[in-house]
Amino acid sequence: MLIEDVLNEFKRTHLEHIEDIVITDGFEGGKAVIEYFRGLLLTLKGTSSEAIKVSVKWDGAPAVVCGVNPDNGKFFVGTKSVFAKNAKINYSKKDIANNHGTDDLGQKLLKCLVHLKKIGMQGVYQGDLLFTDEDITRKNIDGKPHLTFTPNTITYAVPEDSELAQQIDRAKVGIIFHTTYVGDTLEGMDAQGGADVNEFTKSADVFFDNASYKDVSGSAKFTKEETQTFLGELDKLESLLANIPRNLQNLFGANQDFVPFFQMYINAMVKQGQLPKNSTQFLRGFQKFYTDRMQQQISGLKAQRALALRQDKIKQMPQFLRKLQRPLQNMLMFYKQVQKLKALVLQKMNQALAIGSFQQTENGLVVTDPEGFVAVDKSGTAVKLVDRLGFSRRNLTAVKKFQK
Repeated sequence: MLIEDVLNEFKRTHLEHIEDIVITDGFEGGKAVIEYFRGLLLTLKGTSSEAIKVSVKWDGAPAVVCGVNPDNGKFFVGTKSVFAKNAKINYSKKDIANNHGTDDLGQKLLKCLVHLKKIGMQGVYQGDLLFTDEDITRKNIDGKPHLTFTPNTITYAVPEDSELAQQIDRAKVGIIFHTTYVGDTLEGMDAQGGADVNEFTKSADVFFDNASYKDVSGSAKFTKEETQTFLGELDKLESLLANIPRNLQNLFGANQDFVPFFQMYINAMVKQGQLPKNSTQFLRGFQKFYTDRMQQQISGLKAQRALALRQDKIKQMPQFLRKLQRPLQNMLMFYKQVQKLKALVLQKMNQALAIGSFQQTENGLVVTDPEGFVAVDKSGTAVKLVDRLGFSRRNLTAVKKFQK
């Protein structure tokens, strides 16, 4: 894929972790985080929130883009490569074989081509493929028979005697739609979060739904005591925001490496299964991480100008961190408090889902949390709420059959 295709796809699909917004957007990002949590509180109190819409992040793979191409009126399927400069758009079995081969990915897309056209979608949508019929297995979990499928790193399980299991068992394809594309041409389409699947035609061959958060259990609501606890933690977050400079984003801009490398550092820590416990450890660990990365770049360079540039960057970063020590410490205190509030949200929302989620271990299946959730505000800006030391770590370290 060409670099411009990667950047275009990143702009279409990238979601920030809710705690990272204060890093990327500074004080204004912190204000936005507080508004997200206020909207999430209304959702978890059982009050309809027009300010925030919540959807479930399903651990499906591959990502499938499908629908009617506005350029020619033909039904197609594909991966996110349909938006690449050299687009891979599939209208036929031959197209799939030419673009994706005849291995597992090709076979999955072929089943999507055959069956997804049966639900009569008129626009262009993206979803995560949960299963095709050969993926369904039967396993006993806690002594009860379940239908299970493992599209990526999470194994999903449904009690075999449920109506939901009967729908899944009949289906040839299972998919969760989460994005709608709008525009007059396929190349110029923009992504919008959500998908109105009520417009689709029901077919026994296709199990489909949108990703909207639904409290199927009826028990995923904050109690009065939990509401008070959440409000207390939210008050602390607002107090911490007051300590963050309003020009924090501009201050970070003085060193263009800081934000991208700091986010890389966090992901590296997630892969290791730990995040620093306090701001001092955070900044000390980041300084070492940045220096090591620069040294790796230097080891592969021969041009003196490029060498000197990176050596200069290594010298500048400690000066930058010392100069902004107090704002950085305040930002990281805010960051840690966001993680605390996020944990309260995830703990409650995870109770709402009708399909159980498990992780395969050497000792069999063990219960795990789902991938996470996406919150979208009135402007259409979305953030993700994910247990980074749980799902994110598994996802970053797992060997995947498909690129999501």
